Amino acid sequence: MSGVVVGVVVLLAVVAVAGVVVVLRRRSWPETPAFARPRPVTSPGGLVPDPNAGFFTHRRFAFRKRHFFVGTGCPPVLVADFSSLDVLRREQPVRIARYGIRVWWWFGDEFYREAVGLGADDVRAWVRERERKRLARQDRARLLSAVEESLRKRDNE
Repeated sequence: MSGVVVGVVVLLAVVAVAGVVVVLRRRSWPETPAFARPRPVTSPGGLVPDPNAGFFTHRRFAFRKRHFFVGTGCPPVLVADFSSLDVLRREQPVRIARYGIRVWWWFGDEFYREAVGLGADDVRAWVRERERKRLARQDRARLLSAVEESLRKRDNE
């Protein structure tokens, strides 16, 4: 009889531990923000900056810190090696996550998303070209401002 009682106690303990594990597992994954809910890709596009993308930390049962990535249309994705990615992204584009056909890249201080299958070299070239165009626009604006100022001074003389 005592063998049956021990068996029942062991069975109850196993069921209780399994229940606790299930509850902790459910609570261990963060909620998906509204902007990150999956949505269909209407047309695959080139590289686009994603202002909503970023990382956040989430603490689990044993107070272990975990890093998650979230982006526009990308629910939270666990990032295993955040510290090495943080170092790499300063020199080269790093692929952070993939959800469906969308891919998110981290380069410099910005996040980009694309759906055309670009590689790291393509992302680097696109970002550098975008930066060159931005600097050229600034130079042109400064030059035009200086020309206008020069014309204004000439007209006042």
